[in-house]
Amino acid sequence: MRVLSSALAMTLLAGALAARPDEGEGPAPSARAPEPEMPLLAEPDDPLELLWSHRLNFAAGGTPLVTIRLLDGQEEVSFTVRENAVLRPRGGESVVLRAGQTFRVRAREVLPAALAYYPLLGDAAYADRRRLAATRRLWEERGAEVRQRITGGIYGIAGRVVDNRRLVLIAASDGSEQAARDFAEDSLARYGGRTGIYSEVVRRPSGTVEVLGASGRIARGNALVGFDGSAGFTLRPAQGDRTPQDHLYRGRLYVTLDASGRLAAVLGIALEELLRGLVPSEIPAGSPPEALKAQAVTARSNVLAQIGTRHLTEPYVLCNEVHCQAYQGASVETAATDAAVAATRGEALFGRLDRTLVDAVYSALCGGHGEDNDAVWPTLPNPSLRGRPDLPSSAAGAYSAGLRDEAKLRAFLSEAPAAWCARATGAPRGRYRWERRFTPEEIDRLVSELKVGRVRNLVITARGISGRARVLWVEGEAGRAVVEGELRIRRLLANLPSAMFVVDRAGSSFVLHGGGWGHGVGMCQWGAVGRAQAGQDYRSILRAYYAGAEVARIY
Repeated sequence: MRVLSSALAMTLLAGALAARPDEGEGPAPSARAPEPEMPLLAEPDDPLELLWSHRLNFAAGGTPLVTIRLLDGQEEVSFTVRENAVLRPRGGESVVLRAGQTFRVRAREVLPAALAYYPLLGDAAYADRRRLAATRRLWEERGAEVRQRITGGIYGIAGRVVDNRRLVLIAASDGSEQAARDFAEDSLARYGGRTGIYSEVVRRPSGTVEVLGASGRIARGNALVGFDGSAGFTLRPAQGDRTPQDHLYRGRLYVTLDASGRLAAVLGIALEELLRGLVPSEIPAGSPPEALKAQAVTARSNVLAQIGTRHLTEPYVLCNEVHCQAYQGASVETAATDAAVAATRGEALFGRLDRTLVDAVYSALCGGHGEDNDAVWPTLPNPSLRGRPDLPSSAAGAYSAGLRDEAKLRAFLSEAPAAWCARATGAPRGRYRWERRFTPEEIDRLVSELKVGRVRNLVITARGISGRARVLWVEGEAGRAVVEGELRIRRLLANLPSAMFVVDRAGSSFVLHGGGWGHGVGMCQWGAVGRAQAGQDYRSILRAYYAGAEVARIY
């Protein structure tokens, strides 16, 4: 394999990208701004290309550049800069923003994005694309015209490969949302299961974005304004919004139009700077240094794995919530987490044999046993994401065969062996083992969408290696419904902490005894804390959770 430097990383991306909106004229500036001595980001000529391309880009200095949503769906956004900054409206003249002043942004003459919607028949990692052959044949036999899309990309950095491509199968239709929904309902009626919906951008949103100061409008841009906020800025949504953002951020702020035509505030930031606010948002900053380093490596790997695979109809690659990874900006940065990020700079997890990036997923607390990736998500088994007992070696052997057998799972939950996440000082004890009780009325209400009538029984018919439920039968007076997928099961039953549970009856009530907090795949965060407290270094911790993977520095 050819070795590429980070600055020359090869990126291949297939997918529908929207047409560029027409250029518009900007207003006369209130003050001409000087050029900064060194731009924060290596930005394309048109910043909208950065926001909508959903591919790997690089900041000045060669580190990956990430665009992350801070706010979207807003009628108005306000921000305050800490030092003088240069505002650059797209298609307009640059102006100076004075330190300490608050500015408001609003949109005018907006045309929302045009999206096309198609019935989603199936998707898989590109390496697993042969798995979709049977799906394609099935739908073609049913008379559907099957088409495909490729999302994500493949690129090489320092002799390592990042390949997060996915193959998506869709049915040809007129592109309307109603047609896609009708197809799903027809599929349910004919074949017993709904199809999903795949959407893509046909035309980006267009309109004018205005910036207002104390004396009125100071700038106007065609669909976007941006400024270098490396000295820091605060951001707030419209007055009266229930979730004000008082966090401090550093990076380049873009205020642009989201697909709905409302305002989105998007931060352009180098990956290493992003991690400074991401790591303490995902793990307690008071954790041992080696646990913080392990979190920094997994977070960096996870960001790289997600670029180009999410939020494809919006002007950013990641959101700032747990759907991607939690990010709270510079306000939460600490010396300890900064040191962990710096000590692992440029390090990510790769398979030792294929040198391909490991999507280093993680969850809060595994309950004593990790889960296989393919038991949680519809994908091929990943040799680096195998569920194993998260116990000291002296105790792990008793559970080496896993917990698929309910009797073994019951014993494991009852005995509660001293797993690393149970040993961790500070771990929430109510999560390692937990109990949930539901009256008949509560269960009937929770599963009412299944239309099985009064519930008689809950039966788990398939489990993963950690004992987490994969298939749940809900048996009622009017019939039986099958619920598949650990997340869907958890959500159905009032957002259970995890799917590692057994069902008992106490009179007419249902009693669930369970363990763990989260899906259990990859690193157990509290387990990492427990291991670090016992003296393990971050590389040993990562080897324990990602079998066959190694830490490699790529920039």
